Amino acid sequence: MLAGSAVNEALALKTEAAQLQAQASDQWAYYQAKGIKAVVLESQKAVLAGMQKPASADFERDLSRYKDEQQASQNRAQAFEQQRDEKNAVADDLIRRHHFFAYTVALLQVAIALGAVAALTRKRLAWLGSTALGLVGAGVFVWAVVAG
Repeated sequence: MLAGSAVNEALALKTEAAQLQAQASDQWAYYQAKGIKAVVLESQKAVLAGMQKPASADFERDLSRYKDEQQASQNRAQAFEQQRDEKNAVADDLIRRHHFFAYTVALLQVAIALGAVAALTRKRLAWLGSTALGLVGAGVFVWAVVAG
């Protein structure tokens, strides 16, 4: 059950990380849009200056607003990317733990099957193999719980 739980949680975190990446991409697109608006505004201001016409106060106010919005968008995008990286790291750790749990299940299933063979055939070697595999499986499980 721990194997299934770990992989399900990892998948949920990977989904959240993908959503955060989409939000970060949206913020970077917004950042670029504000940068383009600022450049267009500066170009218009330069054209007016070249024609020796004064630029209105709105130009400076809008330019300042675009720069502020661009900086805020950059900060939000970086925050989304940081959250994405954190969720991906946790998900990767859960997937690693899932593999240990899956190995544990496989070892214990083989140990049980070998134990059944030992019970039917009354072969001591099969019983020892079953016991050894069961102990290895238990060891892998303890490793996954403690090290995870």
